Amino acid sequence: MRRLIVALPLLAAACTTAPAPVPQVAAPPPTPVVVPPKPVLPTDWRDRPYSPGAWHYADRLASYGPAGASPLLTMQCDPARRLVVISVAGNVTTLTIRTSYAQRDWPAQANQDGHSQVSFAPTDPQLDQIAFSRGRFSVSGPNLPEIDIPAWAEASRVIEDCRS
Repeated sequence: MRRLIVALPLLAAACTTAPAPVPQVAAPPPTPVVVPPKPVLPTDWRDRPYSPGAWHYADRLASYGPAGASPLLTMQCDPARRLVVISVAGNVTTLTIRTSYAQRDWPAQANQDGHSQVSFAPTDPQLDQIAFSRGRFSVSGPNLPEIDIPAWAEASRVIEDCRS
């Protein structure tokens, strides 16, 4: 029995196993942040996206711009002076109007309200070029962002308001 008492701790020691090592799991490498490149605007103005917004018409005034914000551009018939007035935000001395027919610079008049405008007689061919431009026209000026606008019916409606 004495042997059994001595052997018992040895047997217990023999049955005991060391704990299995815990496998080390490597943390996955962080996913790199991919920053997409800034979109490059097409060089041809006819391929650029329209400026944000939509046309709105009311009482001889058509305006283009985002809802709830100041318009980017307005076209208005001034029946007292029989003029079509195109106005944009910013003080410039020249506005460039580009259509699918031509690009022309027009002397602009700066207003006290921070807008610049050009005026046309209702029969001016430039207005027909705006009305019939293929899908779009644009207005820009020195240090002003270019406004690329869809040639929808609202612009034509203002022109016709002044011709009637």
